Amino acid sequence: MDFTELARKRYSVRDYSGEPVSDGDLDAVIGVGMLAPTGKNIQPQRVYVIRSPEGIAKARSLTRMAFNAPVVLMVSYKKDEAWVCPFDGHCIGETDVAIVSTHMMLKAAELGLGTCWIGCFDAAAFAEAFGVPDDEKVVHLMTLGHPSEKAEPSPMHYASKAPSDVVRYL
Repeated sequence: MDFTELARKRYSVRDYSGEPVSDGDLDAVIGVGMLAPTGKNIQPQRVYVIRSPEGIAKARSLTRMAFNAPVVLMVSYKKDEAWVCPFDGHCIGETDVAIVSTHMMLKAAELGLGTCWIGCFDAAAFAEAFGVPDDEKVVHLMTLGHPSEKAEPSPMHYASKAPSDVVRYL
């Protein structure tokens, strides 16, 4: 499928089947994330793969947004590695993580897997529970797995503002 079709096909999955994610598919998803561009190609991102029964139980105890996925990716960046813009001091770490994660989400969709980007969670609690070093900032979680037969896009998935509302030609 072409890129536009892939982008249209991908939606936030909130209901997963019990089927595990294969090592090959997981490696493919992470591998594409490693291809993503980052500020000055420093690659400050860190991807924690939570998929052991103990890890998944811990993740589910910390957020109701794990949606019974067999894999939860916790994505962070090393604060001292992320590029900082010399003009305004803006740290680009969260942008780097967003680009890496988008690559991974789209690869998952290409493989027939579902994902959901989770931004509503206690990042400090996850960092503590999973032993994330203090020099890293946890940015988001991403569920990963095979969508259940009942999974479908939310009604909001198809809502979009008109280009004239968001695009400015200068």
